[in-house]
Amino acid sequence: MRLILLLLFSGVVSVHAQRHFVTADVETGESVARVNVQGNGFYAVTDSMGCFTVPDSIRTLLFSHVNYESRIVNIDDVAGDTIFIISKLLHLDGVVVFGRGKAEDDRLRELNKSLRMARTEAQLAAADPSQFGISLSLLGKLIPKKWRRGYKKERYKKQHDDILREY
Repeated sequence: MRLILLLLFSGVVSVHAQRHFVTADVETGESVARVNVQGNGFYAVTDSMGCFTVPDSIRTLLFSHVNYESRIVNIDDVAGDTIFIISKLLHLDGVVVFGRGKAEDDRLRELNKSLRMARTEAQLAAADPSQFGISLSLLGKLIPKKWRRGYKKERYKKQHDDILREY
């Protein structure tokens, strides 16, 4: 009879010879669910609250999760009941998104138009009219003044002279 009680008592003690732990994120302190916990012949997955139970016979555990760094922990070195794991993800305080409105699109379109016009002006100013077989007098009538070579210099010089004349 004593032998039966002794075996029954040792079975009850072995059931209670377990430790309960919680896995938590080291930065936020929040519990982490579905962490794989592996030991020597032991495997568990944390529940939705990050909790799991380990038999006393296990001394070393490997923790792994998709979004966290794998970590090997000696159970004897854990002071409390929380085991912290480090996130692989970069946490940002905030993100600023810039967009363009209709007015900015219109300005961009105008800028592109003026760049195309300036490029055309430069090409026409650098062109030699003799290679096209057009006489200079005809070319002068076909090309607007502002596209002709030296037009800007002449315009600035005229504005400068007008200002000097007024003083």
